[in-house]
Amino acid sequence: MSDKHGSASIRTPRTEITKRKVLNAAKELFIQSGVANVNMHQIAQTAKVGQASLYRQYRNLSDICADIVSEECQVLIDETQYYLSNTNKNQSSLDKLYQVIIKFVAYLEPRLDWVCEVTRASTNYRPIQSPLYQWMRKICTQILWEALEKGEVTELDVPFTVEAILGTLNNVDEQLIHQGYSVERILLGIKRLYIDGLVKKLN
Repeated sequence: MSDKHGSASIRTPRTEITKRKVLNAAKELFIQSGVANVNMHQIAQTAKVGQASLYRQYRNLSDICADIVSEECQVLIDETQYYLSNTNKNQSSLDKLYQVIIKFVAYLEPRLDWVCEVTRASTNYRPIQSPLYQWMRKICTQILWEALEKGEVTELDVPFTVEAILGTLNNVDEQLIHQGYSVERILLGIKRLYIDGLVKKLN
């Protein structure tokens, strides 16, 4: 009897199995066809789940996209948190901010063909409101307030500066794919504007 109870306790709930099928199917379709060309019916068919089961899990495509983004960016979040927890105490806050931005761009670059589109679709194309950008907003805000408290910058409008940074990062796919910019050029431009440009305020 204990064996039965033990096996039952580790059994994956049916709802979780359905969710995993849906997310895997959606990701596959997004990579193949692009978010704009995929609908809920196609996802249900590919996942081999009923329409009713799908809609019990997700109300719309936007909700599916939000979950995919949350899962996809977890590696980035973990890596960034580890970095921030283990930085040298003497390292400037602005340098930490730049390293976080580098990690963010490095995360996006190999996924440009679909993650940026999914990220935007996760909030019905409202700019920089996806879980990924909400997290990045929080990190950048914390670091810039830290820079102010340490006297690295003065007279800084933290919320506006963060939104400006996120606005730039939100267009990385446009800059890389359509404008033909290199990652190095993008990062150098960001550094001049948002890192070096802030330091100069000390004088």
